[in-house]
Amino acid sequence: MSTQPREELLERFLRYAAISSQSSLKTGSVPSSEGERVLAELLAGELRAFGLEDVEVSPYAVVTSKLPSNLPEGKKVPAIGWIVHMDTVDVGLSPDIHPHVVRNYQGGDILLNPEKDIWLRTAEHPEIERYKGDDIVVSDGTSVLGADDKSAIANVMTRSTS
Repeated sequence: MSTQPREELLERFLRYAAISSQSSLKTGSVPSSEGERVLAELLAGELRAFGLEDVEVSPYAVVTSKLPSNLPEGKKVPAIGWIVHMDTVDVGLSPDIHPHVVRNYQGGDILLNPEKDIWLRTAEHPEIERYKGDDIVVSDGTSVLGADDKSAIANVMTRSTS
């Protein structure tokens, strides 16, 4: 992946991750957080800007759209759908995610949050060492990163427009 799409992907992920969309069993509704609706509306706006048609956000914050065909008249191919989820897990931490990038990780422990003295320790997570030289996205240690869903969304939204 060249630098341009990689930086676009990272920018999207950081923007999406910063939207609080922690699920809540207490609300008894879908979506279970207002942040999911905020993210859905943001994604719908981006899809419209990409030129997709019939963009809709359902009462359940489900976003649907159609990409106009560029095939010759009468040519048929199977339809493709992308499905991702927008809520992050509630593990009893803050619902507000503050991601940041550790550029060119040099190994060793990572200070996630200087104010609260929160660290990602290699003694507890030795697997991090294999990413020396890479850029790593981390939270500030007060929340989960939400990378399972927000990175999937960023990937779909970036690849769909590349």
